[in-house]
Amino acid sequence: MEGKIKILVVDDNQLQLAIAGDALAEAGFEVFTVDQGPKVYSEVLKNNPHLILLDIMMPGIDGIEICRNLKRSPKTKEIVIVIYSSKKDPDLMDLAHLVNADGFIIKSDHFEETIVRLKEILADKLGEKA
Repeated sequence: MEGKIKILVVDDNQLQLAIAGDALAEAGFEVFTVDQGPKVYSEVLKNNPHLILLDIMMPGIDGIEICRNLKRSPKTKEIVIVIYSSKKDPDLMDLAHLVNADGFIIKSDHFEETIVRLKEILADKLGEKA
């Protein structure tokens, strides 16, 4: 794959959004951020990300519904979507799987672990080293 891998981070928590965005940019990714669920669709069409790191709990439209909609659309179904939640809830993990999310990561204070996991998921889904 030529160029940087593009990641869209979606989280309504501004601090989480900043931490994730900064850490991913430092790790060499091209990063876009969105703080509202309804803005995801236009951002996806505008920037064509390889991966979306998607918070579940957001006002309006939640991450599960966003994932479901993106995976149903022929234009966006190939985007790697990783659900990102502070809740370690087996039911949420099952729900993420049911809407075809490509991964589930528990939010952590150690974002380095998240980056390692994202690289593993990207390598698995895109077939190359991220």
